Amino acid sequence: MEDKPQDGPLPDLQPGTAPAVPAAPRRATQDVATGAPVRKQVTGEAAQKYQEHFNRLFAEARLPGPGYLEFSRMTAAMQSIADEKARFCAAFAGLQVQGLDKEKLLSSAQDYLQLLASDAVSFHQTIDAALDEKVKSRKAAIEDGKARIQQLSREIMQLQQQLQQQEQEVAESEAKLDTSAAGYNAALLAEKDALMKNIEKINQHIL
Repeated sequence: MEDKPQDGPLPDLQPGTAPAVPAAPRRATQDVATGAPVRKQVTGEAAQKYQEHFNRLFAEARLPGPGYLEFSRMTAAMQSIADEKARFCAAFAGLQVQGLDKEKLLSSAQDYLQLLASDAVSFHQTIDAALDEKVKSRKAAIEDGKARIQQLSREIMQLQQQLQQQEQEVAESEAKLDTSAAGYNAALLAEKDALMKNIEKINQHIL
């Protein structure tokens, strides 16, 4: 082969030949400013789950072969060949006898890329539907709850201020009443004392 293949399971693809992936809604795993995917750490279990999904997707597609799928499987089976170029060339040579050429191989790889693109759109539509059902509505309820808490907090603060003002007014009124009562009692005692003294003097001086 005249072109040296790139690292990985795909042969050398010409720039600009990959199919356009339909635009998907911006997800929580995308950067807010750029829309670029934000890579998250994926557990081995999750990676294995979706690797098996893609294997089934390719197998069930039943694209006419031999093509990229057979080439990929053959290169995987030849891992004992350390040199990547030799491994790719050996796999390609084995499939050439079945009618595969480089053009068909690259075309087949493009078909699988398109298959992945369609699967990605379907997957994200499913995720978006689940988000609408299980996440977005609950987030809205949470936001409503937070807003209600803030409203209740404001009402509680206002009520506390009203209570403090009322307590102050009650204390002031109580103090005024106490002062008034004390003044009355003092004047009453003085007036009563003066009256009693005058009664005593009347009895003393007037016969």
